[in-house]
Amino acid sequence: MYKPAEKIGEGNFRECFAVEGDPGLCIKRIRHDLGFLQRLQVWILRRRMNEEERKIYDNLPEELKQYFNPIVDASVNNLVTERPYDYDGQHSRLVRDYGKISHEGFWLHVEEIVRLLDKHRIWFFDTFHLGANMFVQRLSETEWKPVIVDYKHIGWKSFPLQFNLLFDSEKRKKFYRNYRRFKARFRKKKTGSA
Repeated sequence: MYKPAEKIGEGNFRECFAVEGDPGLCIKRIRHDLGFLQRLQVWILRRRMNEEERKIYDNLPEELKQYFNPIVDASVNNLVTERPYDYDGQHSRLVRDYGKISHEGFWLHVEEIVRLLDKHRIWFFDTFHLGANMFVQRLSETEWKPVIVDYKHIGWKSFPLQFNLLFDSEKRKKFYRNYRRFKARFRKKKTGSA
């Protein structure tokens, strides 16, 4: 049984807690303070979002799994995942905590993620959301890798009033719009020398 400890983050629908006695895990739970429309969306369309996210992870192509945070356990109420660590033993931080990132290796990995998601026609809408669903895992001083930690928004159920998302072409457009915004917000451009 996984017991939540201190709160370490929150999103639109879930809160994330450290796991008591295991600093390498975290547990996500549905927020208790959801507004009426959020509760309605969860109840009608996303009742099993934790199990859906587990199913998505289990069905990811192997070449993509290296970029996604492993899921340990999933139930209606809880989703238990690993927490990414840096080479120095510290917990990895979110992209948004870094602000502008100039590390070229990191961005090569991000571009590879985009290429692979497009290749496999998996157009997540939350992967690039405000830098809050992707961690920067520093594997060494010189090697940085993105780790995606939230990936339940895919398809029409995520935005039920956007009927255009019933079509693959529209899902792909939305995915790329989100990616362009993410890149504009977080990629630090190189400065040239004179």
